[in-house]
Amino acid sequence: MEQKVWIRYFFPTFLLLFIIVSASHAFGQFEPPVSNSYVTATFMEFRSTGNSPHFHMGVDFSTFLREGVEIRAAEDGYVVRLEIDEGGIYGNTIVLQHENGYRTLYAHLQRFAEKTDFIVNMLKAEFGKQRVVVEFLSDDVKFQRGEVIGYSGKTGEATQPHAHFEVRDKNERYAYDPLKFIDLKKLKPVQMGIGIQSILISDKEYQYVPGASYVFSGDYPKISVEAYTELAKNLLGVKEIKLYFSNELVYHIILDEIPLELYEKPYAVYHEKTTMTSLVYRAFYKLYSEENLPFVRVNRVGEFKNSAYDVKIEISDIFGNSGVFTFTLKKG
Repeated sequence: MEQKVWIRYFFPTFLLLFIIVSASHAFGQFEPPVSNSYVTATFMEFRSTGNSPHFHMGVDFSTFLREGVEIRAAEDGYVVRLEIDEGGIYGNTIVLQHENGYRTLYAHLQRFAEKTDFIVNMLKAEFGKQRVVVEFLSDDVKFQRGEVIGYSGKTGEATQPHAHFEVRDKNERYAYDPLKFIDLKKLKPVQMGIGIQSILISDKEYQYVPGASYVFSGDYPKISVEAYTELAKNLLGVKEIKLYFSNELVYHIILDEIPLELYEKPYAVYHEKTTMTSLVYRAFYKLYSEENLPFVRVNRVGEFKNSAYDVKIEISDIFGNSGVFTFTLKKG
């Protein structure tokens, strides 16, 4: 069984406590962790890697398929945690606490910056390839905004080198969309657009055709849409979806923050036909729910018992792109 080693660390003197356990919002506040980059994966996308399906809790920035690219602190802060781990989901990770109350997390690192690298090397010599988590009980190890905190890699679940970046609250109970905190004008401009590839009506898949008519079964329509933002030939997740029946808003979802306790519950958002492999990403967003979810703002689909519907779906992303998609439904 894999083991973790948790270490509590006082700077500048070590006090090591070893506990062996079984494994298991303001705009523009933060700088992008990679200079002149673009986004390759967005917040709350579906992931099937690791031990179980889960949400992507941050944003990925391109390092142009290169290891060793400088990863920089998003804001002045101090180190609260290092995770030394070649495997797992996150791989080598550093977490900073900031005065604005948020924490930022940087994962999949090839190696750490010199300020922390000597600690990492010492612990690797002691514990080998075991997963080691270092908690810092003081604020002595500081980084300034834009200072290098590590170098891009593909540790953890990463198949290609990139920078994984998260924003959490101080207690790490919530994760927030990092792009809400970044001036998007600082990212590399890339051609983008919103699209729908397929739709699921009562679990039956159809190719989406604008204005087409589809048949549903059951008490009310259960619609899922294969939606995406296309960026540089890469498919990204969307941010917000509104569903209208005869111009009345019946479902509204905004994927901007999530309690970490829902990390392994992606099917609250995605239909089970959602597929993620190294080559294929098909994300079917459910436009209905029987749960009380914090990111679902309107949930009235089940109130409607009609036999025919004029359907309109509005989809937008964090970058300001939007699309409107229409069709009709009849009960079969």
